[in-house]
Amino acid sequence: MALLYYNQGCSQHFDPEINSDHACTYHPGVPVFHDGWSCCKRRTTDFSYFLSIVACTKGRHNSEKPPEPVKPKVKTTEKKLSELKPKFQEHIIQAPQPVEAIERKLMPVLLYEYYYIIQENTGLIFLTLVFHICFFSLHQKLHFCALMYQAEIDLQYMWSLQGYI
Repeated sequence: MALLYYNQGCSQHFDPEINSDHACTYHPGVPVFHDGWSCCKRRTTDFSYFLSIVACTKGRHNSEKPPEPVKPKVKTTEKKLSELKPKFQEHIIQAPQPVEAIERKLMPVLLYEYYYIIQENTGLIFLTLVFHICFFSLHQKLHFCALMYQAEIDLQYMWSLQGYI
């Protein structure tokens, strides 16, 4: 009759009447997670290889269950929630506030140039006005300068409307 035995690593069924000193090949140590057996020097991280590691010790088949390894006691004490809070004052650190943009007032400055051209054959005078408007900050930094308007004006026509001609 085959009995249940407790030697790790031995895959044989045994009969207690036929149990010699070299009948069982087993691991006397304990399995080490992701490593192998504590009694052998063969190490592995592959589980299928771990299962196929040949046992390292010969002895008799054992039908007695070995004692469970002693587990460390976990100390637990029941404490109230108020006892678990820290004994110092809570200091909450807030995130920094966003920086507000500094509003700078811009002062517009109107700059203009004029050119006149006299056409010899017609006697017409063309006046070209070029207006630039520049924005300066209070610190006199040039922020924006753009050509705003350019116009050609026929002065003779303008003067005729005003009654000068």
